[in-house]
Amino acid sequence: MRCMSTIPCVQPLTWTKGHTGNSTLRVTKSCRPTRKMDFPLGATASTVNLPETVLSWDELKGIAASTETGKKIAEEEKLRSQGEGSPHVTAKLRLFGASEDDVRVTLYRDHAGWCPYCQKVWMMLEEKKVPYRIERINMRSYGEKPAWFLKKVPSGLLPVLELDGKIITESLVIMQIIEQTFPDIPMIPEEHFDRANTLLRLERQLFSDWCGLVFRPSGPGPFGGGARKQFEETFDKVNAALGELPGPWFLGGDTPSIVDLQYVSHVERMNASCLYWKGLQLRSTERWANIERWFAAFEERPSYVATKSDYYTHVMDIPPQYGPGYSDSSDEVKEAQLKIDGHATWRLPLSLSSSDAEPLPDSMNPGDEAARHEAAYKLISNYDAVVKFCCRGMGERGAKQFGAPLADPTAVPNLNYKEKVDKLLRTTVLLLLDGSAGVSTGETSEEGKDVASCLAYLRDRIGVPRDMSYPAAMTLRAHLNYVIDAI
Repeated sequence: MRCMSTIPCVQPLTWTKGHTGNSTLRVTKSCRPTRKMDFPLGATASTVNLPETVLSWDELKGIAASTETGKKIAEEEKLRSQGEGSPHVTAKLRLFGASEDDVRVTLYRDHAGWCPYCQKVWMMLEEKKVPYRIERINMRSYGEKPAWFLKKVPSGLLPVLELDGKIITESLVIMQIIEQTFPDIPMIPEEHFDRANTLLRLERQLFSDWCGLVFRPSGPGPFGGGARKQFEETFDKVNAALGELPGPWFLGGDTPSIVDLQYVSHVERMNASCLYWKGLQLRSTERWANIERWFAAFEERPSYVATKSDYYTHVMDIPPQYGPGYSDSSDEVKEAQLKIDGHATWRLPLSLSSSDAEPLPDSMNPGDEAARHEAAYKLISNYDAVVKFCCRGMGERGAKQFGAPLADPTAVPNLNYKEKVDKLLRTTVLLLLDGSAGVSTGETSEEGKDVASCLAYLRDRIGVPRDMSYPAAMTLRAHLNYVIDAI
């Protein structure tokens, strides 16, 4: 179950009993795709001032480490290194109190945390508390896959599970085998077996209707003028199914089932893509209240929070995986794109709780200060690589290009800008730490456009969850714009 063509194929999914199928902030070298934006994004009067004194990276690191957020992140990193703590995109080992000698599973998933098929397997291992190791591999459209992985899995496709040395591919097959091998926390109740299969077929119908709506041009015919109506009617059925049993989940109970995991990774992407390309808001609506309740329940679960992306990241990572989205020309689409692209939202003062485009539930909103301090901590932790990465904004394209726009892992940075970029990033971190940035109202001067392009190159490539949480990413993007305005 993965997409290799412009329009993903739709395969029927059936859960079978007794299945034993055998199937065989760190900014990295591979930058994420984005729609290139003009860097000012702002108004007309240059009124933004930057601090006169800029601290060293070591001084900034000390300040960041002393904040409550810094202390919390440091403690989480310590636990993570031991295979414990909360789930996180950078974790390499998850033990749940077991010994490393007890680990039978290795999950091979995408490096950035953007693959929906990897996401559902990843969440299942977390929900079932199965001890596992993690190996992160590039998706094909973002860079080369390592030779050792291709030797192990010639197709190169993700996700891959290695169980007791046996290679298993295809996400639903993997999920079935995990359920059968580790039954202590069941995720497919026996009494709802038939219902589960019915809902899995409905999920494939929803997936097909989503493809018809977003990844084909609007117009007459079943994939044009009627595509929105078809999608909405199927979404109504999904919403109704979520209201048939007590609780927020498809199969009832207090915890999500495999059916919930099968749905959530693609519905999460539908939230972003339907709004961005079709002006169709799926969240926070009375019509789909059960789906909203379902998402609210997921947003309380660490397994989902750790794997969840934001709308901007999704509208940039969806086309390399699924093909281009086709925009309607409505005012709703124009407004949504202004907000999701950041033209109307990546400005200071920033309202994290605003639900104009993408809702941020209270359970995922740490507050302005914590978001600022997380962004600062993450940038500091890899500052040397980030500085060089920014310099790609005035550098040369790589010798080999990949499918994702501007995913250019072999790009050559122009290190003539390193000193200026370094100083401006330290300035950005200082503003994040002390909260002294005002209102973004500036326009970049001609003499500052080159170095501003370097900062914009980073701003447009901050990905969730790869680099940081959504609140921290929004905050860092807005502060980079503030500094861009000032220069």
